[in-house]
Amino acid sequence: MTVVTMPYTPHLDTAVIPDVESQIGAADYDTLRSLIDQLQSRRFANRERLDYYEMRNLFRDLNIAIPPVLRHLEVAMGWPAKAVDLLARRVKLEGFVLPGADVADWGIPDIWDANRMDVDAPQAITSALINPPAFLSATLGDVASGEPDVLVTMSDAMQATGLWNPAKRGLSASLQVLASDENGWSRIIMLTPERAIGMTRTADFNRWDVRVTPHGLGRVPLEPLVYRPHLTRPFGSSRISRAVKSITNSAMRTIVRSEVGAEFFITPQRYLLGADEDMFEDENGNRKSTWDLVMGRILSIPNAVDSETGEPLEMPKVGQFPQVAMTPHAEHLRMWATMFAGETGLSLSSLGVVQDNPSSAEAIYAAKEDLILEAEGCADGFAPAFIRTMLTGVQMRDNLAAIPDDLKRLGVRWRDPSTPSRAAATDAVMKQVSAGIIPAESDVALEALGFDDTTIARIQADRRRAAGRAALAAIRRPAPAAPGDQPATDQPETASGDVNVGGGDAGRQPATD
Repeated sequence: MTVVTMPYTPHLDTAVIPDVESQIGAADYDTLRSLIDQLQSRRFANRERLDYYEMRNLFRDLNIAIPPVLRHLEVAMGWPAKAVDLLARRVKLEGFVLPGADVADWGIPDIWDANRMDVDAPQAITSALINPPAFLSATLGDVASGEPDVLVTMSDAMQATGLWNPAKRGLSASLQVLASDENGWSRIIMLTPERAIGMTRTADFNRWDVRVTPHGLGRVPLEPLVYRPHLTRPFGSSRISRAVKSITNSAMRTIVRSEVGAEFFITPQRYLLGADEDMFEDENGNRKSTWDLVMGRILSIPNAVDSETGEPLEMPKVGQFPQVAMTPHAEHLRMWATMFAGETGLSLSSLGVVQDNPSSAEAIYAAKEDLILEAEGCADGFAPAFIRTMLTGVQMRDNLAAIPDDLKRLGVRWRDPSTPSRAAATDAVMKQVSAGIIPAESDVALEALGFDDTTIARIQADRRRAAGRAALAAIRRPAPAAPGDQPATDQPETASGDVNVGGGDAGRQPATD
């Protein structure tokens, strides 16, 4: 699997490649320009959300309470990343299932393993939550160069886009940036329902080599991975919403204000009433620095006398202002954390806010319920993209004119987003097996227990070996005697062939002369 995640590069100006229009036609050229404009129009918003996720968003000062010297203080806030990652961890793709058949008969596990989808699929899900949508595509790989026969490629919204067709519930065209360098895009591909148009920039930057390849699918082989779509936003919404960004900015300002308080007001502020300026000078008559006055542990004040009469004067009064507490800043940050948790469905403990009283098991589950429901809805929205991508890969690999009806029942298997404990999962499965809902020997029971595919295969292999040993032992065991048959005995025979049934000398004929 190829995951395309390249940094932003200068946009492609179609005006410098006039030869493209003559090679692909006016209609496709207009579509290309629309795709490029759409991709570039979203680049700044996508870059901003990515900065929030990577904790590189700049501190926004209101020019009120922050001294100029601290306005460039670097502050990092990881709440947006928490909002994305904690949801992505609960949306775990574990494989594909085919009711009434085995997905291995269609080579789907081979595509899964060859493209390392257990590793790369979570990356696409994370990108879809940051900047929706992410995109999945399946193409024939170059086996000679080491690629799998079916190559599943994943791109984020900064390097791919598409034109949505509501009637077809899919894309009417798409654009992917496959390679770029310091000079901009160097290789792109546009997909239509009939063909793939690949364009590669030449070394002199004045021309693009165009290669048109018909694929015959009748649809665009690129699927959007969409989070929270609705009719006015078919490409969905970001997990890092405007509310998330606003709350994050406010929380960062609260942290900076607490830093300012710690720097300026955490040290006790003292005052002297009636002091003379000579008290703030050293032995050489130089004025002491502010730092020396603040750090002085012992304050000595000489006796003040009148220079003319020599009479003692009133002693200066020494006092201290109350020390500024950090509690208001902590409570203010807690308020922002509460608002952030309500916006994203996270618990306060996930944001680093410690509760005063320990939570009960019911309270802990209730705190996770919103996130669990969000994960379930997220999985339902992501499933069609993964299914159609896998169907496209099988169709292209096997050179099928259409997707077989049996394969259209392909489904996705997700991990339980509630992540129950092993004991809780076992108890639930045992109740369903006892009620006859799930057969005890079924893979579904093992999947519900949380076992992965490798462990399930090992368990089934052990079951088959145990069944084989039991069958072999049954074959070797003698059959039970039929009713009325005399039981077989191991009594020795006499010389005449009679059976000695009495043991010892019993039953023998007495000897005669």
